[in-house]
Amino acid sequence: MLFTHTDRPLNHRMTNPLGIGFVDSKSKAMRRMAIRKQPLINTLMAVSILTGITLGCRSPKPCCDPNLVSRQVSWRTETQHERIAPCREEIPAGVVLEDGLSEDEAVQTALTNNSAFQATLAQLGMAHADAVQASLLANPSYLIYFPTSSKQGQYTLYAPIESYLLRPMRVKAANREYRRVGEQLVQNGLDLARNVRVAYTDFAVASQQASLATEALQIRENIAELTKKRLDDGDISELESIAATVDRLNAKAASGVQTHAIEIAEARVASLIGLTNLDVPLMPLPIASPQVPLLDESTLIAQALACRPDYASAKWAVAAASQRSGLSRWLFLRLDGVLDVRSDPGGRTGGGMRFDLPIFNRNQGGVIRADWEVNAAMHARDAIHDQIVADVRTAVRQMRQASDNLRILEQDVAPALAQSLEISQKGFADGGTDYLLVLQTTTQYLDAKVRILDQRAAYARALAELERAVGCTLADGGVDAEQLRMAADAGLEFVNVENLSENLSENLSENVVENPSENQSTIRGNGTLPDSLFDLSN
Repeated sequence: MLFTHTDRPLNHRMTNPLGIGFVDSKSKAMRRMAIRKQPLINTLMAVSILTGITLGCRSPKPCCDPNLVSRQVSWRTETQHERIAPCREEIPAGVVLEDGLSEDEAVQTALTNNSAFQATLAQLGMAHADAVQASLLANPSYLIYFPTSSKQGQYTLYAPIESYLLRPMRVKAANREYRRVGEQLVQNGLDLARNVRVAYTDFAVASQQASLATEALQIRENIAELTKKRLDDGDISELESIAATVDRLNAKAASGVQTHAIEIAEARVASLIGLTNLDVPLMPLPIASPQVPLLDESTLIAQALACRPDYASAKWAVAAASQRSGLSRWLFLRLDGVLDVRSDPGGRTGGGMRFDLPIFNRNQGGVIRADWEVNAAMHARDAIHDQIVADVRTAVRQMRQASDNLRILEQDVAPALAQSLEISQKGFADGGTDYLLVLQTTTQYLDAKVRILDQRAAYARALAELERAVGCTLADGGVDAEQLRMAADAGLEFVNVENLSENLSENLSENVVENPSENQSTIRGNGTLPDSLFDLSN
């Protein structure tokens, strides 16, 4: 039997095959009821669609701070960070090269001119673009059938409702990814500052070693002159005179080597600070004795865990992965609102919905992959936690080692050797001291000065590593870790990332040991993850 739906008036009579006309009163009543319900159904559909659109439009907005990296790097390094255009080299405001290049000036110049660092900052703009793209709604589609002699015109509009429904989750994931990229770029800035400080220390050490080599050459020349005078007087043999001459020539050769070492160290510093085309030679300032007090190791570790940007970046990575994991459970959704207009004489207009039936594909593979990405991000966060602890402990102990050695050398060894050298040279000039004793005393004196210089350099390198490990300068004693942690967590919503998919839980449970007590893990860092640091109302 063929049933045909029409929109003709209700008084139309249906005929049976026998030609007998009849009116089905029950059918008429049902059609009247359907007509009465049609406005209600259309109203409910319109309200549902408008509600979804409203929720999508009122969802979190892309929250991107273009000054995030420059602001963070500036307060962490206590220098001003500037952006320059490509193919340019600029000396930042406040940097004067004529009176010598200080360590802070080198760091500030590097943050402004280092091309590799400036290139990585473009990633923040790319993350901004991703956040903007995540906030965009999918375009509606429009279907047109032009009217012909045999077919009426049809105009159908399809609005992707799932685009409105999933927009909040997409925007939150993009905002978290933006923060992850920003924190990682801040860490790149700290790494560059550390590299510049270490290279600057090598440059300053090379310069001071050259000065020390010049001093050693002057001492050898004085001894050689005294030796020649005593040889002319017949007080010593010619063999002793030749030994003094050889020592002077060796000191001259060492002085030449240190001159080339300065040029090599200068080239490395110029490359890091981005002034490779500078015509004026760079002049480092001497390495001073350490002035930073040694802080407690546990206090520094707490500061590092609260302050290190790469650890914060790892936490944001877990938060972004958890948001993508939740989003993956709805990516199969295909839901369109339909508005259909016909060009018949009645001008019929109707609405409806079109959706996919999730019978076969519910993005099961995407869900499993997203959950494993959360697992990988959590392990990466824990690895960075462990690396931070190791970095701080290593740098602190290196500083203690250099500080203890430097104190002994400067306070005990150096004064005694200086007095011994003065006595031996005076005795040799008067003819009462053997040349071998003078040579031994001179060698000990110069070696002590070299060791003092090396320990100062070791302390400076360890300090650079420690400030990078903690994540900020330690000139004022560091930061208040608890206050910083409270400021970072204030007003934030938290996300639980422990609920992974069943497949992930089953795969992980296969590796659980038999003894439950051996399977207890220590929670490292914050067990919960910040939801959004951009819009606290979300």
